[in-house]
Amino acid sequence: MPSVHPNTLLALSAGIQSEVASYVFYLEASKQTRQDDIRKLLEKLALEEKAHFNLLERQHHNLVKSEKWISTADIMKRDGLPEVGEDMAEEHRELIEAVRGTSDVMALLDIAYRLEEDAHDLFAREAARSKTPAEQKIFEDLARFEKGHMAVIQDMKKKYA
Repeated sequence: MPSVHPNTLLALSAGIQSEVASYVFYLEASKQTRQDDIRKLLEKLALEEKAHFNLLERQHHNLVKSEKWISTADIMKRDGLPEVGEDMAEEHRELIEAVRGTSDVMALLDIAYRLEEDAHDLFAREAARSKTPAEQKIFEDLARFEKGHMAVIQDMKKKYA
């Protein structure tokens, strides 16, 4: 069996980092707004980012352990989600500080959109670089999830424009 390319593991690690940052951002942002619909949306997005983290973390673990990809559907069927720590890159720490400094809905949504766009771009780029159909499907699924988040945030931005 061919070994997993190190760049694949790096891409999964970058995705994990991105999902953790988004998860922490959404939790923090949900505390900064008094508008129920925005707060509920941010809390929902936090849970979805936690699920994406779960998917990436389990993929990474399985590839290191057995060098095999797991289908998205199989991962999502597993019970429980691991606890997500708040370790993140410096750029994400700066975003969290920006969130803590504002209660402006549009500012929160702008940051949220940027996080989703960055994650989408990461996953779309990795899908294009994929070496196997299983790898490509995982990254395409993740890119599609992030694109869906971008659409939800865009709709909310229109509502509050």
